[in-house]
Amino acid sequence: MSRRKIYDKDNTYSTLKYIVDLYVHASFRKIRYEGRENLPRDGAVILAPNHCDALMDPMAVLAMDKRAKVFVARADIFQNPVLLKLLTFLKMMPIHRIRDGFRKVLATEDTLEKSVEVLNNKVPFCILPEGMHRPMHSLLPLGKGISRIALRADKALEGKSHVYIVPIGCEYGDYFRYRSTLLVSIGRPIDVSAYIEANPEKSEPELLTDIRDLTAEGMRREIVYIPDDEDYAPTWELAKLSSGHVPERRLRERMEASRKAIRQIGALREKAPEKARELFDKVNAFMADRRAARVSLHSVNTCSPFGMALWRTLTVLLSAPVVAVMATASLPAWGVGEWLARRGQDRAFRNSFRFVTLFLLWTLLLIVWAVVLLCKLKWYWALAAIAVLIPAPQWSYQWVEQLRRCVSSWRWLGNGRLRRKKEELMEAWKKLKTNE
Repeated sequence: MSRRKIYDKDNTYSTLKYIVDLYVHASFRKIRYEGRENLPRDGAVILAPNHCDALMDPMAVLAMDKRAKVFVARADIFQNPVLLKLLTFLKMMPIHRIRDGFRKVLATEDTLEKSVEVLNNKVPFCILPEGMHRPMHSLLPLGKGISRIALRADKALEGKSHVYIVPIGCEYGDYFRYRSTLLVSIGRPIDVSAYIEANPEKSEPELLTDIRDLTAEGMRREIVYIPDDEDYAPTWELAKLSSGHVPERRLRERMEASRKAIRQIGALREKAPEKARELFDKVNAFMADRRAARVSLHSVNTCSPFGMALWRTLTVLLSAPVVAVMATASLPAWGVGEWLARRGQDRAFRNSFRFVTLFLLWTLLLIVWAVVLLCKLKWYWALAAIAVLIPAPQWSYQWVEQLRRCVSSWRWLGNGRLRRKKEELMEAWKKLKTNE
């Protein structure tokens, strides 16, 4: 009897994937996928998302459509035999990085062969080419691993079908808060086979570099990209202030507004570096004061501060009794998730801990609640109670976020100096844009 391959269809996996996808969608107040029509329906497909929010990035890609996908992850987490079996069941393969040592990198040859086998069987293959996560609106230099896999797959397919790399951008409303927003932007595929065919004179090292650069360029087009330099923080702060007029749920419009502001800031830096420096000093001063006052940008960007503060207060107070019941019922699940999230040193893992904990513990706890309710109540009342309980952890997180924004709104309303500082900053920025 032949061993099951990692890309083979598995009914248990398919059922589990359906549940996981539901939890992925429940992890965000709003999640939107754009560009699904760009996913090739034939050929070998390599998915290349940016990597800024630990486990949530591959989970977002997994939930992109109904197809199973094979992922690669850093090799050290596969050393435990139990984890090895679990991760293999989850269709994940190990890959060594240069920092792991030359001998271990040689073991990547086996990963390359398996990757080609996956692609040859028309199963999408996902690799996060930055190699490590970083919660920033930027990109780390890409490794050549994705290029090697693409070239090896094209050679193995011998022209029977094309190899594509699909750049994907994951744009989060907040990297560290659960139930934020997420825009997954799927870019136009890079036809690797066509590129190789069009450049027969190029050597393999040149092709590896070109494909890597094309992938990086494609990924930058799908995210809010800011160069990673000393002015990253004030650039992003100013971009968020400039895009604040766009409602939070209009993800694409807000993303484009931020991009426009970043282009304008870049142009100012290039044409008038001294004026840009003065502007950045003002932004840094405002940002420091805002953070010291514990005022969120959601409050700063509110058109009607008093109206919003009042609305949030009423919402928090009126929903408190219902949320208290839901929070109590789901406390063992979200409580453990928060404990793990707060203990972790890497903040980018916070939502990953919350996601995994809720998936495991809340699923089990919900089954327990279902049994108890069905035993204690009439079946129709029990089903109604279960339906209300299903989103209990999400409602709890949402209420806490609303409470945080409510407190922030009153702080913003009561801080006249900070509001005047914001007005002066935006007026200075408006004048510079007009002059440019």
